[in-house]
Parts: sequence; structure tokens; C-alpha cells
Amino acid sequence: MNSSRVVALLLLAFLFGGSSAEVAVQTSRALARARAEKETGTAGDLVSLEVQGEDGETIAHPRLIAPRGRPAHLVLRDPADPSRVRLSLRVETVRDPSGDIHVEYALEMPAFDIVRSGRLTLSPGVEQTVELGGQITAVLVALPVPSAAFDAYLESEGARRLPGRAT
Repeated sequence: MNSSRVVALLLLAFLFGGSSAEVAVQTSRALARARAEKETGTAGDLVSLEVQGEDGETIAHPRLIAPRGRPAHLVLRDPADPSRVRLSLRVETVRDPSGDIHVEYALEMPAFDIVRSGRLTLSPGVEQTVELGGQITAVLVALPVPSAAFDAYLESEGARRLPGRAT
């Protein structure tokens, strides 16, 4: 075999082998990104706040996801009068290496003369009750998103909303 054919054959083998190696490297990087996106809490933390009246009835039940490193803000308005705010909730979360979630919150409910803020440390999925004044309380829950606990929470919320379905 003459030397030009050998060189051409080696060059083609190098090009095909190099492109195969590049495909393998790119695939490995894409898989690593997909795994990282599925890791617990990469999207942030769900904060659920159930405001209850003196008889235990639910007055409001806002839920929001606070992205990592940024505060989240939710405003609920009266549908009959959009200029009237029923509830305003601002939360910011920080997760400890232990898994606990620190929640800094500010809650306003003008109809009940409630303006409260504070900081709590919550274990994921464990409810904590906060007195808001008078006979009104709030039950807070925080969960990392995504996580198995978050998936279970969504499933239980869906079951609770469908009448006649077992919970």
C-alpha cells in the first residue's frame, strides 16, 4: 500500500474516531445536565400557607415556589374589585445542608388587619403553625422542588380536589 493511501486511511479513521469521541463527550455532558436538573431542590422551594379562621375554616391557601436565591411575591386581588388586595405574600427561602428550609415571609391581609413578617426554620414537609392575631392562624409547609415529597404533595392536593376520590 502506498504511503498516501495509508495517510488518507489514518486521517479518515482519526476524523471518524474524533467525531465519535465528540458525540460521546456531548452525550455525557447532556446526561449530567439532565441529572442535575432532577436533583432535589434545584428549582427552589414550595411554600404553602393555609390561613385558618377561629373555627378552623380555610380563609386562604396560597402556594408558591420561591426560586433559589430570589424572593417570590404573590398578590391575590378581589375579582369584583381588582384594585382591592385580599392577600399579599412575599417569601424567600434558604436551604441548609441539613435539609432544613429557612423561610422569611411577609404577609398582609387588609380585610383582617393582618400585617405579619418573620423567619421560620422548617423541616421539609412538616407543618408549622403561626399565630397571626385574634383567632386567625396560618399553617406553613415548605418542600424542595423537585423532590419525592413535592410529588407526593401534588398527588395529595389533586386527590383532595376531586370529589369522591379516596385520599
